[in-house]
Amino acid sequence: YFRSWTSTSLTGTWSTYAATMTNPFAGATNVAFTGTPWTDDISHGEMIRTNVDQTMTISPCNMRYLYQGISPSATGDYNALPWRIGLLTATNSPC
Repeated sequence: YFRSWTSTSLTGTWSTYAATMTNPFAGATNVAFTGTPWTDDISHGEMIRTNVDQTMTISPCNMRYLYQGISPSATGDYNALPWRIGLLTATNSPC
């Protein structure tokens, strides 16, 4: 599962937001796939930004998260594993 934190500023105090296996930012309990799930490992990702300047704005109405995942049956050396890229799209926006 993937965890998240929140703060009022970069130098502020950071608090967990969704950071447990039962309440993740993204994980098996809150991610659905179209068709057969190809991964249960959501890792090393980045929010898709609204703009391309230093404000790094994220739209609460169109939240998307680019991540890497891997087949649960993959084995071997970490650096040689067949990681794939996926895109999570929020479907419960209040907008």
